[in-house]
Amino acid sequence: MTEECQDKLRQAEQERDYALSHQKKVEIPVEKPVFYQKCGNCNQTAYLKAKERYDTQREKLAGRYKAKTVMYEALIFLLIWYSISTTLFQMIRSKIFISDCVVFFDTIATFTQTIAGWVVLTGKTVAQISNGISNPVVAGIIYWLIKILVYSGCLVGAGILVVFIGMKIAGLYKKYCWDMITVMVILISMAITIYFGDSIKTVLPINLLFLLLFVQLVYVGIRWYVKGWRENRGYV
Repeated sequence: MTEECQDKLRQAEQERDYALSHQKKVEIPVEKPVFYQKCGNCNQTAYLKAKERYDTQREKLAGRYKAKTVMYEALIFLLIWYSISTTLFQMIRSKIFISDCVVFFDTIATFTQTIAGWVVLTGKTVAQISNGISNPVVAGIIYWLIKILVYSGCLVGAGILVVFIGMKIAGLYKKYCWDMITVMVILISMAITIYFGDSIKTVLPINLLFLLLFVQLVYVGIRWYVKGWRENRGYV
């Protein structure tokens, strides 16, 4: 049976080779359709008339789409403006939120004053090096020069740190959170914090402004993680 199958296979291959080597090429004329056939009742072609109708309809639809887009954007802008204005007015009326804002910024000011006191103390300590100089004029110049250098270095370092952190946060927002979802999250979190501040303070004794900033920080972290997770798996 194996030999019989092999014989049949060889015979089929021989017939195939023979057909390929002895086939004839015959050219058959094929009539191609022409898109520019003239209409019998006019000078324009059917294609041009159809294209003209298509262009007219396309322009009308593009105009309608643009008008609807402008109306949608205007409506969204009005809604966002209304939400922000009402939330800000309620924030001004909320005594708890205003007091928490005062406490928050007062804490920042106290921390800044503490850091500034440490810088001044460090400058004075470092400037004591000039006490070993016998010439009082030179010692005074070196004393103030050292203090100015210490203060300027600390001030420049703090400014660079603040600018770097601000640019980093702005870059994260622009890359991962620059959309309408972020606006909605900000408005909703502000509304909940301001309108339900009394209930939140009753359940959780925490500064409302700090809570609002913490929610934003958690939101940016979640968007950052989700974006990275999608990019690593090729979904974006």
